[in-house]
Amino acid sequence: MPLLKTEKRRQEIVEAAASHLIEHGFQSSGLRAIAKSSGVSDRMIMYYFATKDDLVSAALEMIGDGFAAGMDSAMPEGNATPNQILETLSQTMQSDEAQAIMRLWFEIIGLAMRGQEPYRKTASLLLTRSEEQIRNKLRSNQKHRAREVLNALEGRVMVSLLLD
Repeated sequence: MPLLKTEKRRQEIVEAAASHLIEHGFQSSGLRAIAKSSGVSDRMIMYYFATKDDLVSAALEMIGDGFAAGMDSAMPEGNATPNQILETLSQTMQSDEAQAIMRLWFEIIGLAMRGQEPYRKTASLLLTRSEEQIRNKLRSNQKHRAREVLNALEGRVMVSLLLD
């Protein structure tokens, strides 16, 4: 298979796996279920990915990239206060799509807290990136509050998902 076609098919599988994870979470995401969502056999997935963890890592990276782009577009124009960023991002997290991603995110956090890979590495990378995005939007005298804003945002979203 030409490299371009192989890479295209690999990307399609990653996209399907990402969509499957967002919709079903990890509990219903065995290799066969992901393969079915991708329209290929589980053996074909193993042709493109050495392990299921490699596929999951690629899917989570794709989800993280999309989420980061969404955060960037939702951020207030120019530099903002911690409260402005928190309120803006909290509103963004109310969409059905964002809530589905956040449900998956909290699953990742649970697995990461138990030290499971690739979830621990993924969580660390995504948290660091989110904190940096927030820091870059804060006014210069408030950049040190980026983690505080991220903590408050995650707490709000978690409580909202549990109580609504």
